[in-house]
Amino acid sequence: MKRETTTHYQTGEAKIRALFEDLLEDWGRGDGEAYGSRFTEDADYVAFDGTRTRGRREISASHQELFDKWLKGTRLTGRVLSIKFPSPDVALVHATGGTLMRGKTKTSPERDSIQTLVAVREGAEWRFAAFHNSRVRPIGGGTATFLIWALTDRLWRIFAPGRKGTSSPGTTRRPSRSFAPPREGSLGGPPTTSLRSRLGTGGRW
Repeated sequence: MKRETTTHYQTGEAKIRALFEDLLEDWGRGDGEAYGSRFTEDADYVAFDGTRTRGRREISASHQELFDKWLKGTRLTGRVLSIKFPSPDVALVHATGGTLMRGKTKTSPERDSIQTLVAVREGAEWRFAAFHNSRVRPIGGGTATFLIWALTDRLWRIFAPGRKGTSSPGTTRRPSRSFAPPREGSLGGPPTTSLRSRLGTGGRW
């Protein structure tokens, strides 16, 4: 029984690593549908700016827009750091991520990220049920990094969409909302403010 369990985990780990590599390849081809297919039907996808996308359809659609416009020609790099199995059919994955911009030979360090993913087994295959991305910007690196965080927090409080003091006289702003469907699994219309603000800074990785 122990040998069978070990074999099960080894097989699962190999498939999960291959699944992660598929994500990188799908991004490089600019194939949003294939990218979204690596996730479960009701997956949760949290980008580095905290924007939450729900469901395979929305993950596919939003990434296809990125691939067609603002991140066209970019490539994704990364590697799996660890895989743990809380149960035989669920895995907790940590991985790195970086974006290779079009025409560049090295990834942009300001886009270096670490991801937490939850993979689940569906029959004989594995898919990601959750993805959470975070930029690698330690706040405890010294005075300079602390000041950067303090400054960006201050700027967000002052200029964030929907905040008081950001609108011109006679105009109003609606609070920003994430690029998520109005109901589970349905398309939510054109890109929102949150999506537009993210497009110029490296997309969702």
